[in-house]
Amino acid sequence: MRLVSKSLLVAAALLAGCAHEPAPRPATPVPPAAFSVAGSAAPADWLAAFQDPALLALAARARVGSPDLALVRARQREADAVLVAAGGSLQPTLSAQAGIDASRISLETGRIPFAAAVPRRTDVAGLGVKASWELDFWGRKASTVTAAENDAKASAASVAQADLALSAEVARVWFAVRGAREQVACLEAEFAARLREMEIVQRSVAGGILPTDPLSTAKLAAAQAKVDEGLGRRRLSAAENALRALIGAAPGEALPLVRPSAAVPMPAFGAGLPSEVLQRRPDVRSAALRFDAAVAREGAALADFYPSVTLNGQAGWQADPAARLGRGSSAFWGLAPTVDLPLFDGSRREANLEVTRARLAGAAAEWQKVVLNAFREVEDALADLRELELQERLTEQVHVAVQDRLKNAEARQRAGVAPEAEVIVARRDEALARRTLSLVVWERRQAAVRLAAATGG
Repeated sequence: MRLVSKSLLVAAALLAGCAHEPAPRPATPVPPAAFSVAGSAAPADWLAAFQDPALLALAARARVGSPDLALVRARQREADAVLVAAGGSLQPTLSAQAGIDASRISLETGRIPFAAAVPRRTDVAGLGVKASWELDFWGRKASTVTAAENDAKASAASVAQADLALSAEVARVWFAVRGAREQVACLEAEFAARLREMEIVQRSVAGGILPTDPLSTAKLAAAQAKVDEGLGRRRLSAAENALRALIGAAPGEALPLVRPSAAVPMPAFGAGLPSEVLQRRPDVRSAALRFDAAVAREGAALADFYPSVTLNGQAGWQADPAARLGRGSSAFWGLAPTVDLPLFDGSRREANLEVTRARLAGAAAEWQKVVLNAFREVEDALADLRELELQERLTEQVHVAVQDRLKNAEARQRAGVAPEAEVIVARRDEALARRTLSLVVWERRQAAVRLAAATGG
């Protein structure tokens, strides 16, 4: 009857573990058949496609001095160490022991007769090893190692994503700096033209040729041009400070200077296939690996409901006095296998299983979110590039026309048939057209950077 009761107890413990089934898995995100624009995705060395040596140097410096990149690298080191520790749990533990137990017995307790041949003092020395090994019958430790492996791989993917994001941000901000420099030069030319217009009108008013109303208008236009110039300088300063922070430079450190005539070619980046984006983007890989790690942790939580089997053993020598250590008669050993049957723990394992399942649901949602965001970023960049290509073509045509007008005005002035005011207005319009073209040109380069980053670089 006692044997039957024990068998029922073991069966109940095993059935308690079998009563918990893995949570249903979410559907895998399905990519669209194609993006709105065809074309090959940016290559791995996409930064070099812009043919800007200063950009390459800034990106290389950012990889060394960026605190954000250093942070994710530190997390990768932590994940690698956790993986090593988790793998060690599958192996038995072995430790060496050495010690001495010295004691002296009192003769006044009445427990030992005075004449008994029992030594009052003993000095027992011991030397041996102790081993313990938990057998992973249900895969709890193996699941923990699998989770740690996926976490380590996800951390490596996070480092790649941080490197990609850093390179893209450096390129974007560098192009913003170059564009802001050009735009400040255009704003300076616009202010100079407005100021000269104001002086001409002021001279005409003083000579009685014009009334005072045009002078007020000219003064207001000159003041507004100066305000716009100040705003442009502020934007340039903000962009330069952002770039210094990205590359780890000190405030006020000089940044590379590039000739305004040094044009940056427009690389022909495409989006590739949606399935390729899922394979190329490090953040998508990281999210998928985090999900796999959560699945493995659920497996470990389920295995925690089953009994654990541990083998414990020790062997060595004990002797009094210590000089007898190592003799055959002083040797000892012991083996003690144990089985731990989970019966009652205040719902600790149930709560732990619910925690792992909640995290699994969160990891699945994060994975789907990252995938959808990847497709959105690609389509946003493609839409920007389509519009900016058209805008650059149109603004370039306008700039060419305004340049021709300025050349004609200057030629007419040299011929003595055009007043200075006509030339000043043409110069002002040329500076405005050049500034508009510069805005579009550098915004289009930044859109190309966004597309390269969105497709995984």
